[in-house]
Amino acid sequence: MPAPTLVVAGFFVLAGCGGDTSRDDPTMLRVGLYENEPKIYTREDGRPAGLFPVLLEALAEREGWRLEYRDCQWAECLAQLEGGELDLMPDVALTGEREHRFRFHEIPVAQSWSQVYAPREASVRSLADLTDQRIAVLEGSVHEDWLIREMEPSGDGEPRLASRQSLDRVLEAVDAGAADVAVTNNFHGGRHAERSGLFETPVSFDHTGLYFAASPALDPAILEAVDRHLASWKGTPDSPYHRAMAETLTPEVRGVLPRWAAPVLASAGGLALLFGVLALVLRWQVRWRARELKRANRRFRHLLDSSPVVIYSLSSAGDPLHWVSGNLHPLFGYSPEEALRPGWWRECLHPEDRTLARRAREQAREQGHAVIEYRLYDARGRVRRVRDEMQWSPAPTRSGVGEIIGSWTDLTQSFEQREQLRLLSHYDNRTGLPNRTLLHDRIGHSIEMAMGQDESRRLIVLLDVDRFKGLNETLGTALADQVLLGVAQRLSQYAGPQDTVARSGADEFALLLERPPAGEAREQWLDGLLDVLREPFRLAGRSLRVTVSAGYAEFPVDGATTEELVTAAELALDEARRGGGNRREAYVSGLGERTSRRTLLESDLREALVREEFELFLQPQYGLDPFVLTGVEALVRWNHPERGRVSPGEFIPLAEETGLVMAIDQWVLDQACAHLAERDAQGLHVPRMAVNLSVMELEDGHLTRMVQSVLDRYGLQPHRLELEVTETMLMRTPENALAELGRLKELGVELAMDDFGTGYSNLALLHRMPLNRLKLDQSLVQDIGRSRSNEDIIRAILALARTLDLEVIGEGIETEAQRDFLLQVGCREGQGYLWSPPVPAEQCPCRD
Repeated sequence: MPAPTLVVAGFFVLAGCGGDTSRDDPTMLRVGLYENEPKIYTREDGRPAGLFPVLLEALAEREGWRLEYRDCQWAECLAQLEGGELDLMPDVALTGEREHRFRFHEIPVAQSWSQVYAPREASVRSLADLTDQRIAVLEGSVHEDWLIREMEPSGDGEPRLASRQSLDRVLEAVDAGAADVAVTNNFHGGRHAERSGLFETPVSFDHTGLYFAASPALDPAILEAVDRHLASWKGTPDSPYHRAMAETLTPEVRGVLPRWAAPVLASAGGLALLFGVLALVLRWQVRWRARELKRANRRFRHLLDSSPVVIYSLSSAGDPLHWVSGNLHPLFGYSPEEALRPGWWRECLHPEDRTLARRAREQAREQGHAVIEYRLYDARGRVRRVRDEMQWSPAPTRSGVGEIIGSWTDLTQSFEQREQLRLLSHYDNRTGLPNRTLLHDRIGHSIEMAMGQDESRRLIVLLDVDRFKGLNETLGTALADQVLLGVAQRLSQYAGPQDTVARSGADEFALLLERPPAGEAREQWLDGLLDVLREPFRLAGRSLRVTVSAGYAEFPVDGATTEELVTAAELALDEARRGGGNRREAYVSGLGERTSRRTLLESDLREALVREEFELFLQPQYGLDPFVLTGVEALVRWNHPERGRVSPGEFIPLAEETGLVMAIDQWVLDQACAHLAERDAQGLHVPRMAVNLSVMELEDGHLTRMVQSVLDRYGLQPHRLELEVTETMLMRTPENALAELGRLKELGVELAMDDFGTGYSNLALLHRMPLNRLKLDQSLVQDIGRSRSNEDIIRAILALARTLDLEVIGEGIETEAQRDFLLQVGCREGQGYLWSPPVPAEQCPCRD
């Protein structure tokens, strides 16, 4: 069965009470209703009552909302609010956990705390006395959360909590023997604890504000309207807010003269009995009224003490105060007696705000009302921001003049949140440096200042930590963050006090120099900057050295605006990165055009495969003695529709950098195998097809399956396919590369090391590689007859190959002398322009 609901508009029940329906399309709010007298409860006639319903109905009347109350238990109410089944939940204490689950307005309705109640004979004077007690508490409440978090666990490791679904059951648990003490909010316990034989102990905790909590999906304008009215009503004594507080939290004092008093008085007999009885009745009535007035006074005192607003009064002459509410101590740390001391208010005021505050008081006396925000020091010396709303009361006091009635509302938390948002939007939370937004703002301001000065220059330097992604993956996020913090610290120490150091990206930093050195001094300064950053970092007991790439541009030579200057520095930084990093580059004219060409070329490269602009070229390989065809090498050429032939030296590095090289290599492998199968069908047997690989394919882990798929597609024997790798490719991730090459070898594919003799030949690694042949780099072959040292290197490579049982093929053979030398020293295969340059596949001779 769904929970029963009650719909009200303004202060009127729609069902049977003729509520105000004159507004068009009013907002319907589903409100949770649970029992927590006197703040919220259900009256005997079934209507909602208490502080929060009365206040909410006042809000609804002014905003045109319709209210639908739904009965639920506390924990159930919160679950329905989070799930969107309710729109508002009254009387919710704000906690960090609830702030993530719900929405709250900013101004609290009232202040509350957790109060411990116990039988009169119990000895509970401090939190330490609760250690061995069974504690009844409301399930899902802030009281329960605080006790679980702060109380020491019992011997079995858990706090001794007896959770109940309603506050009435919490109090009844002690009377039933299921708990020793009860914890409720001070409002409900003050009203109902005595009914269960419980009394207020000196133990309280967790002072907090009470709010209307909203579903995450609720329109924010609803909560903004709540704050708007609360801000207006709290400073106005006769407002709906203060009427609601007085109406719901103050017990009604009624006369209790017995009905039989009149007949007794009217009876003519027994005057002595009459006067005796009347005296007893009057004495009882006086005691009863005194007790009720005492309770009412306690309620009013509690209302003031739990309010988030401090109320005060002072004479028209100003300082000192006449009176101040007792909640001054929990909110600001001062006792009311201390605040009445002459000079106290002026001492607490921030010196910069004293004149402003004094003028506001004068305005209140002259105009009847004034509102001001200023800063106060609390008892702990912290700066607090308060909103002071003052109202002039002309009614004469004991001094014969009127007085100012004022209220202090603490706005500190709101200001701190605003400051935190400002920091988050302008500063990097990891290094504490200005972020990109603040950097651009300071560059713009610096340029404006420079324009007003003759021959004034500015320098912007952008820096990027080289290979930071790999560093992050290798060391982990925590240590990588320490590297960033170390770089930030060194930059801050190296820069001048007037300069700006910022973090402009994940692994990028920036320097704005207000007075940059010139000429040779600038070069020395920049070299020193890179040297400082190259110094090793001590991380986790080890030494780690990192390098950076740097690009810089100067105002006004390289740019007259922030955008132009930053763009120029970014182009210079890109140039430094392309140069391999660990270097610096200045912006020079033309970098933009080169970058633009590269960007356009990258875009065209992505479309080249789709538009079938690549072309398969082949270069034959021959045995030197006897001269027979031993294989062909597959190469790729790009025939751009507008640029014409694009050099492989230009587009292959770009393809490797953008990750497109894997798609190109797969295309080449497929086309080469298709061509080989086509030659077989024509009866033109080609012994071997050599295809180059990229490092990405070795690291991808899917190369062997892809090769197997292509061979199966064209029905080729694996040994007729040769895959070429380079030394630098293998050295990047040697273990992964060796594992992948091993799988290819098991498949039956032949393997060759391309460009051998030019890299850092790791002989130990070479010995482990499942290679079939080495390819002599053409730079060695071309120096035959001109460099004896290169000829000695060739002899050494051939001797090494014989030891490892590897074949050798010479690349780039262009002359008979080169062929004869290679043949003489033991090289049996070669390729080069002596026989044929790379040509389109259909034009390849591919025969002896």
